[in-house]
Amino acid sequence: MKRWIMLAAPVAILAFASAASATTTGEQALAKYAAAWDKVTSYTCSMAAREVSGTRVQDRVYAFKFRKPFDTRMDVTEGDDRGGAGVWRGGDTVKGHQGGFLSFIKLNLNLHDPKAVSVRGTTIADANFGALLEHIKSLKGATIDAVPDGDLTKINVAVADPAADDNVTKEMMVLGTNDLPVEYDQWEGDNEVKRVIYTDLALNVDIPDSTFNL
Repeated sequence: MKRWIMLAAPVAILAFASAASATTTGEQALAKYAAAWDKVTSYTCSMAAREVSGTRVQDRVYAFKFRKPFDTRMDVTEGDDRGGAGVWRGGDTVKGHQGGFLSFIKLNLNLHDPKAVSVRGTTIADANFGALLEHIKSLKGATIDAVPDGDLTKINVAVADPAADDNVTKEMMVLGTNDLPVEYDQWEGDNEVKRVIYTDLALNVDIPDSTFNL
């Protein structure tokens, strides 16, 4: 009996090692991202976004405010439609206004209305860190790995079914030292079609209800 126990112990250790190694670097990075996101109740940041669709290029900088579970406000501070703003508080409707002399006209639009989305169809509901995490996790059959880059972590995603991901073939998420995004990129083949840079991140800040009134 003792001899059986002694033989079984190394087998158990090998099985444990095998199970541990089954977790990929990509899964580990996403787990850290998810754990960091669970601790966030609200945040504000600046988002510099470039999106490309065919010959159309859209450059914008947003002042972004988010409060769980859904409350979101995005103000265009630079670039295309500067002065425009949108507010989403869950559901299928976004409230917003355009920039310039039309800013006094308040609109209630469907979340996917052409006036309410970016040039690539990105909605205000897609913009928060939680939605980005769920998007990457939802990519069926994708190969996900992660590599260190100094103090940062780069999560590389090879998309298995581009047709189900707006023809995107590759995605990359760069996580900062807090395991939350500092950059998000997408490619169609060799062409980069989206780049978002996050700066001036402030976590768990008090965002008054009046923020979400236009």
